[in-house]
Amino acid sequence: MTTATTVLFVVFGVLAALSALYAVLTRYLLRSIVALGAFLTALAGIFYLLAADFVAVVQIFVYVGGIVVLMLFALMLSSSGVRHPTASSDRRSLGSIVAYAVGGMLVWASLRSTLPGMPAALPDSVPYLGRAFLNEQLFPFELIGVILLAAVVAALALVRKERA
Repeated sequence: MTTATTVLFVVFGVLAALSALYAVLTRYLLRSIVALGAFLTALAGIFYLLAADFVAVVQIFVYVGGIVVLMLFALMLSSSGVRHPTASSDRRSLGSIVAYAVGGMLVWASLRSTLPGMPAALPDSVPYLGRAFLNEQLFPFELIGVILLAAVVAALALVRKERA
């Protein structure tokens, strides 16, 4: 890695960590959703720097473009933009203990492991993946779309019943 790539990697990592913390700690749902979008975008930047261009683009399209927009849509259908007051205070200490324990185990495991060098990317991996989506994996790909559509319709039906 060059110096500029290393600096960008650190910047994306810090941005991802800070936006993830803000998404969890803020009390307002809209700010939390925007921070989640910033985290997922920073993660896409990290994927791009690690020469995983296709994964970075999928990260932007699926997660930032799909999940975050779906969460904003759900927020618009909900009645309030503030989290429930007991949602953050009941189990905050238990959640932080579990989070620190998992984070500590991840740091310990990453310091003890030895990673092999990065393999060269196959030149035809993206076209192969596209052919697999449209040939062998077409049914599961379409099934996921139908399930997501059914979930959105069910959410709209539930909201409509509550307001009526």
